[in-house]
Amino acid sequence: MTRADTLAERHAYLEGGLAEVRCGRCGADVRARKLSPRHTSVQWSTRAERACAVLAAAAAAGGVTALVPTCPDLRDSIDRAVCEGRLAVSEGHLGAA
Repeated sequence: MTRADTLAERHAYLEGGLAEVRCGRCGADVRARKLSPRHTSVQWSTRAERACAVLAAAAAAGGVTALVPTCPDLRDSIDRAVCEGRLAVSEGHLGAA
């Protein structure tokens, strides 16, 4: 495998299948990917973490936001994005030919 192949694979893993999703409750913009109907990957920005009431409450209580399992409102927004065709369920490996 060449360095270019490795970089392309890394880019596909980190960026592939991600789509912008806005939470219908707080307006937090995240990048999400659906690898299967049950597996969702979410990339939170600092701004989105601050906008989300669930994550803000965890942080205010001294918790680590990365350990918060999910925000129900964002989960609903992601499910809506899938139903509306704005977020595809890949059901496969990223970067696979």
